[in-house]
Amino acid sequence: SIACYARVWKYDFRVVNSSDYRDECPHRDKFFRRHCVAARILGAYEYILFLDADIGVVNPKKRIEQFLDAKAEVIFYDRFFNWEVMAGAYLARNTDWTKNFLDGFANYEFRLPKSFHGTDNGALHVSDSRLVVADKAYLAEVILGANNTGLTACLHVYGNSKNFDDLFMYEACVRKLLGNGVHFGRIKILPKGTAWARDNWMTNSLWNPERDFMMHNWKFTQLRTYKNTPLP
Repeated sequence: SIACYARVWKYDFRVVNSSDYRDECPHRDKFFRRHCVAARILGAYEYILFLDADIGVVNPKKRIEQFLDAKAEVIFYDRFFNWEVMAGAYLARNTDWTKNFLDGFANYEFRLPKSFHGTDNGALHVSDSRLVVADKAYLAEVILGANNTGLTACLHVYGNSKNFDDLFMYEACVRKLLGNGVHFGRIKILPKGTAWARDNWMTNSLWNPERDFMMHNWKFTQLRTYKNTPLP
């Protein structure tokens, strides 16, 4: 659906295999390597909309341009169901600062602590959780500064995490530090429900033509009813 949407609105659409960039992006974890790849591609465009492969367009009448903000160089969004900033979908403007930011994000792989989320046992959910907490750590470090007292306390939880409860505590800690703002210097984080995409399972794979634009987790195996309880 993304390819068709891009063709209609004359956007350039690219499906990129991060393995093709191993010389420039030698990261072992593909979830970190992809941000390095995005930084390499960004130079050819004014903006890029980076999307996970399981995001699809459901409402082609909406335009990407409506989410651009001249005051921001990177735009993320908050997910609905937890304290997570979505790392698999962001708008990036072609600036040196943005490229450095994305490279720093990718290179956080080499700074992960050897705690619960830092071990790679090959399970996808573990790799995902590593990225979830890493994006929080990196964002907080860029926004607040590495020497922020509150961040130090959060990173203590991060570095000593032993289970998912610890990870969630860490996420909540960092999100409290960031507060409820939208603009953080060159970074913008769109509030829940105001961005270009959301998770499909929240509404049993149904979508609203007035509110929705793209859906995350939009693959055949996941297009199903998740709960029998009527939606509000």
